[in-house]
Amino acid sequence: MKISSILGHSKKSTNFNYDLVLNELNKDYNINGITRIGFTDKGYEVFIVTDDDLLSDVPHFHYRKKQKGKPNEFHTCIKITDVGYYHHLGNEDRLNKNQIDDLIKFLNSKPLNTKHFKSNWELLLFSWNTQNNNIIVNHNLEIPNYNKLIFFK
Repeated sequence: MKISSILGHSKKSTNFNYDLVLNELNKDYNINGITRIGFTDKGYEVFIVTDDDLLSDVPHFHYRKKQKGKPNEFHTCIKITDVGYYHHLGNEDRLNKNQIDDLIKFLNSKPLNTKHFKSNWELLLFSWNTQNNNIIVNHNLEIPNYNKLIFFK
């Protein structure tokens, strides 16, 4: 399902159902309105939602454990520009130390399917900017110290 079909409007409109969009992100099927950055070594999917800037002015990415035929066992959103979570309906989980280490390793790793980016972090920044052009993040932004996520409650 495409996020644009859920939204059912142009970018200029602000009349859409936030809860419906967030609910669709938590279902057990692939969504066409995302840019998958990849999967971590522990099998967590990292992705950017197309037009997420319509829902929020906080640049963020999704980190979830998704297995075919099962509901998401873990789903959270993490801020891009600084350390912190961006929790909203169905995306309120918090990373433990092993998940944080897995995420940091993934973000520093070279993407598997492209030669244009040095790291998954670089790909993530590019993806946010191309999929959410109302809120642009600096493409030279350093990875925040996500080790500090362990302290966020």
